[in-house]
Amino acid sequence: MLRLAEPRFGPEAVAAIARVLASGQLTQGPVVAAFEAAVAELCGVRHGVATTSATTALQLVLAGLDIGPGDEVIAADFTYPATGNAALQLGATLRLADADPETYCVDPSALEALLSPRTKAIIAVDVFGLPADYGAIEPLVEQHGVPLVCDAACSLGGMRGGRGAGSFGRAACFSFHPRKSLTTGEGGMVVTDDDALAARMRVLRNHGARRDGWRSTFAEPGFNYRMSDLNAALGLVQVPTHEQTVGIRTALAARLTAQLGAIDAVRPQHVPGDALHPYQAYVVTCDAALDRDGLIAALREGGVESTLGTYAMHAEPAFGAACATTPGDLPASHALAQRTLALPLHQGLTEADMDAVARALEDAIRRVPARRDTS
Repeated sequence: MLRLAEPRFGPEAVAAIARVLASGQLTQGPVVAAFEAAVAELCGVRHGVATTSATTALQLVLAGLDIGPGDEVIAADFTYPATGNAALQLGATLRLADADPETYCVDPSALEALLSPRTKAIIAVDVFGLPADYGAIEPLVEQHGVPLVCDAACSLGGMRGGRGAGSFGRAACFSFHPRKSLTTGEGGMVVTDDDALAARMRVLRNHGARRDGWRSTFAEPGFNYRMSDLNAALGLVQVPTHEQTVGIRTALAARLTAQLGAIDAVRPQHVPGDALHPYQAYVVTCDAALDRDGLIAALREGGVESTLGTYAMHAEPAFGAACATTPGDLPASHALAQRTLALPLHQGLTEADMDAVARALEDAIRRVPARRDTS
């Protein structure tokens, strides 16, 4: 089976874990601090604040910005639901913005249409790793004085307009889930140049505690979002080779894109000329007449793991109830949720594997009946 993702670790990772175990310092220790500094340097920013996941990283940023009940947060709709959950779990009012059907990232004009005096934050998403159109989004948020939070869960190593992922907005949040190009098993991180926000997030992630020597003073209600040194050790050993990892993934993506050029029924995610896509996932849009779910089943039967791209939050029951939306209210996002298909791509694959994926997809398209309802 050609897997969507397949984390691989060498002896250096085993040795790093062994050192942590021998140290007796298993959580929020020196390895976490070293990992935070390494990722911040990779992104060209001053601060990294490690967390248990990208979801808790997003929630930590919003809490650090004092987002709460009665505050309105605008978020990209075409994304994994964790993006919206982070705002709703703090009691905020969530409004959802439609996607660009070519890049899959949030449409800046859709964001602008939703801005109001009640807007307290905007969450843009780097979909599948492609950084959003920050050249259009940043001037918009600056004009309205609204903080921009980047859900960069997938985009470590990506670039847009000559700037690296993690350097946009007030803060950016990364995921180190096993499907990501750099994984800690589970984990996340906020990166930011905002000194005050970083300091507050460090307090909030540790129960709201401020340390003075051996004693803690609990200054405000907080969370337990600390990363363990075991997780950080896994991540830290991957940082020095991450640029090489991204290079491998982009080369494999280019190979697959070339092979898919002969298949008219699918269209890869569009990558603008000013962007470097690190390809956390390789995703295509299927023609409306294709049975996307049938293709997923057929590919798996043929030894190629695949899945849907991601979700249109507004069409999911939890968000329909919270945001008063029905499926199709955001048409571009809704269509992408029904028609996008993720194909295998990770640094353990070869160009021959990419060719095999393309052949398997072409064969699956021939074998799967067309959808009866192409609306």
